[in-house]
Amino acid sequence: MTIPNLISLVRILIAPIFLFLFIGSDKKFVALACVLFLIGALSDYFDGWYARKYKQSSKWGIFIDPLADKVLTSAALVAFVLKDIIPFWMIIIIIIRDLFITFLRLFADSHEMPIITSQNAKIKTFAQFTLFGYAMAVYFFTNLGYLSFENLNQLVYNQYVWLANLALTCFTVYTMIEYIFHNKLVISKLFGIK
Repeated sequence: MTIPNLISLVRILIAPIFLFLFIGSDKKFVALACVLFLIGALSDYFDGWYARKYKQSSKWGIFIDPLADKVLTSAALVAFVLKDIIPFWMIIIIIIRDLFITFLRLFADSHEMPIITSQNAKIKTFAQFTLFGYAMAVYFFTNLGYLSFENLNQLVYNQYVWLANLALTCFTVYTMIEYIFHNKLVISKLFGIK
């Protein structure tokens, strides 16, 4: 169990705590949830940097790191649906994609087949954390009283955030198509195609 893998596990543990605090009515807990999410998002960069710098990459780490990202982003997506920031159908598409990719990784690993991760999948995760981090920052300052709820409506509940989420949803679908294309051998094995 290396430090990068421990950081990834902490990110998984943060997800349900963040969700529980964020959907509550206590303003301080909502602010704390935003801080937890930002810590989780930043840890995604840190564990990768640490693994590369100290040569602590492992087979388990290659699996657990993207899984931790998916768990944290899924928690944020559910929270945003419950807060009416994004529509339900968007998170269904994203979560189905994430479940499919996770299953594909597990299948490939169980058959000792390599899985190819595209650069666009990493860009997608970074873009999600950036957009979610923006919304969390607005919620954080609103719940601490530095911004009014009118500001919150103007900064988060607007067509630009909705369009950004739509673009991310479309990009997420594109990354799934990329995964399928780049991992044709795994897909063929999975569906018994010769």
